[in-house]
Amino acid sequence: MKTLALTTAAITALAFTTAAEARPSTDSELRGYNTCIEAANAQSEGLVPSREYLINKEGENTLYYVNATRWEEGERNTIRVACETKARGQELVSASIEDGRYTDRESRVTVEVAAK
Repeated sequence: MKTLALTTAAITALAFTTAAEARPSTDSELRGYNTCIEAANAQSEGLVPSREYLINKEGENTLYYVNATRWEEGERNTIRVACETKARGQELVSASIEDGRYTDRESRVTVEVAAK
């Protein structure tokens, strides 16, 4: 019984340490997102970005990772947009577009219990 309780506690603790934070954007984050989308829109036909995106803040710069779709050769293509901004999202440092999608890393917890 103790083994089951310890295993359950360990799994619960691991689950909470790998959880991502989902929250509304701040004004500067949304400004940076819009700056990023404007840059991608200039290079895309019919860009449809996701409202959910990933952010990585590094000092004064912020990195944005956005999934989107756009028209390519008459068909919708899934793309991923990466941008870096500074000055609270007002100035674009870099932007790139690649095929594919950004995905959250799925954590895998395996528990093995020794047999008697």
